[in-house]
Amino acid sequence: MFNKKVLVALDASDSAEMAIKRGVLIADRMACELEILWLFLPLPDHPLKRLVAALEADGLKIKEHYQEEKTLLQDVLTRWQERHFSLLVKSCEATHKGLMAPLDWQLLRQTPCPVLLVKRDSLWEGGKIIAAVDPLSRKKSCIQLNQGVLMMAEFVSREAKAELQVVVSYAPPMLGAEPVNQSASLSEERAASAAKSLLSSMQLKPSAYHLGEGPPEYWIPKVAEDQHAALVVIGTHGRDGIKGALLGNTAERILDRLSCDVLVLRAGLSVDIDKSL
Repeated sequence: MFNKKVLVALDASDSAEMAIKRGVLIADRMACELEILWLFLPLPDHPLKRLVAALEADGLKIKEHYQEEKTLLQDVLTRWQERHFSLLVKSCEATHKGLMAPLDWQLLRQTPCPVLLVKRDSLWEGGKIIAAVDPLSRKKSCIQLNQGVLMMAEFVSREAKAELQVVVSYAPPMLGAEPVNQSASLSEERAASAAKSLLSSMQLKPSAYHLGEGPPEYWIPKVAEDQHAALVVIGTHGRDGIKGALLGNTAERILDRLSCDVLVLRAGLSVDIDKSL
């Protein structure tokens, strides 16, 4: 996925420096072009501007663009139509408050490529890369999304010489259902079997996989925290409309609860990922 172009969106937040550093590391490691989309007009002595100048002085070629439209989303879509970058890198918004979908959520839903939201400045190399999947769903779109997430997580872990782990959450037994069919042990057994089948079909052997009962927006961040994950790779179906505005998607609700970097793949990108990797 990183063999073409990487676009880094830089805002005026304190965490924007982490985004440009992460973008530089990826571009350097994968030998791809790096572009910057400035979301504000920096003065020549601005720390980020000085950092970019230093990188260029070291021989890194960087194309710079300045925000022209009213929103970041419009600019990103315009840049993608013109340049077809392979990855969008941005610092993650500190908090997601209010009823309407925040900007990061909109990017996850509509950007035609994977989106990396940076939360830490620590290296991925030698760390733990966690892929979050839902192997119990038999929907074709969900199966393809699981495959895309696993392929991307395996690719990153291989390039970063990091440890690949998989996390799976499953729903608790339904109230009022047949005890034989809805016991906690049976639910766990089904989730374990589905995860094993998925990994086997892709010939993947992660160092560990974690099964947990309950909502993924709680279980996944807990595993990531316990394992001191460097990166969590997760998929989203990009729910739009009123429900999306008010409730968000599972991947979006996880963002605030994770303290590590998050790489999000939107449903429908799996085929392109397969061709790229």
